[in-house]
Amino acid sequence: MELDKYSQALIALTDSVGSASFYQNINTLISCIIDFDELLVMQFNKTANAKLHYRYGIEGTPNQLQGEDAWKYLSRLYVLDPFYRVFSDKGEHGFFALKEIAPDEFANLYSSYFNFLTLSDEAGYLFPIDSENALHIDLSRFADSPPFTALELQQLKCLFLPLQDLCQKHLSTIDLNEENAHSNVQDLLLNFGKEILTNKEYQVCQLLLKGHSAKAVASEMNIGYETVKMHKKNIYGKTSLSSQSELLALFINLLQSESLDKGIDHLAKYVSKQQHLTIA
Repeated sequence: MELDKYSQALIALTDSVGSASFYQNINTLISCIIDFDELLVMQFNKTANAKLHYRYGIEGTPNQLQGEDAWKYLSRLYVLDPFYRVFSDKGEHGFFALKEIAPDEFANLYSSYFNFLTLSDEAGYLFPIDSENALHIDLSRFADSPPFTALELQQLKCLFLPLQDLCQKHLSTIDLNEENAHSNVQDLLLNFGKEILTNKEYQVCQLLLKGHSAKAVASEMNIGYETVKMHKKNIYGKTSLSSQSELLALFINLLQSESLDKGIDHLAKYVSKQQHLTIA
């Protein structure tokens, strides 16, 4: 790291608080420390769509997510993002490497849905805004780029407090209450299976959707591995599915649908529809 270049970038970032160049200057500051292929600045909200504030990437269109038209990350798939789940489920803030927070089967299960990204590694910050919102700065390396080293991750972690201070000062100068589409995707996830699964089966189903293996589910729920296998068998029997990947595929297909009615168990709705089709 060139200290003169870093110092100049930090001064420029501090001077740009409240201006349109603030996020670009975050990009410049972090690029003084490490190389990356993409930097995103997003706002997570517990009841509204994710909002993209800034994107830098070596490929694609500036300030537009790759694959957004097909996969609708900002309006749908963000609900399964491990960074969003850390914020929404645990209310945590800080600097995280994806490999530290992602469930053990997350990469294998979701690679087919995000294969156009060819992700090598990912890390990011979560800064608190209020009880319902967090600012997420996401750093990614793609394709042949090497994963972040332990030293690089430590250097990024050391930036958390100064970046948090500057981001909070910046956010205090802008209107965060401008209209952002209300979202029912969290409701869809939390209601998925509630009507047709037992309480334990529902808990297992939720963890499977987030990318946990059966062994990880057993650890999370503090129950036996064989008990988890029994719950999985019951879930698949009730839904006519045969694997975790099929369960995930069904959830994502429902997530991509146009209508996401609030307060409905869409898994129960799907099963009922399949039963009627079988009878017919």
